[in-house]
Amino acid sequence: MQTSLVHIVLFSSLQVLLSLSCFQDVVEAASGKGFGDNIHWRTLDDGKKEAEASGLPIMLIIHKTWCGACKALKPKFAESKEISELAHNFVMINLEDEEEPKDDSFSPDGGYIPRILFLDPSGEVHPEITNKIGNPNYKYFYSNADQVVSGMKEAQVKLTGDSFKQGHTGDEL
Repeated sequence: MQTSLVHIVLFSSLQVLLSLSCFQDVVEAASGKGFGDNIHWRTLDDGKKEAEASGLPIMLIIHKTWCGACKALKPKFAESKEISELAHNFVMINLEDEEEPKDDSFSPDGGYIPRILFLDPSGEVHPEITNKIGNPNYKYFYSNADQVVSGMKEAQVKLTGDSFKQGHTGDEL
């Protein structure tokens, strides 16, 4: 009797641990990973699908857990009310460590981090949208909230509404 009770307790504990580890994967996907839990973050695949369905452009941030510049940007980004408000006009994708895509289009001028890229609703990277007030050698590196806000505003103008449609009129059959 005592042996079966021990087995039940061990089995129940194992079930709890397994369910918690699966739950943690879901929580991490939705987590801001330091860039703001108040923003609705998506994975790359889910974000691309949502952008295509909604017609919203994508703002994609690529960072690493060990990166000092990434750690410095996180609180500035997370605490910015303006970034949080502008985020409603984008599908926000947050890629950390091994989630970084291998496709060269996601590193238009190198693989430094953090990088912020803007994609149109079809998922195409727009390398012309850069940090105009940052270091010209690292065009997709943003070191403060004002730079990010400036990039978001530029992307919003270029990738939404009439200006985006006019640039893509030849895309339709």
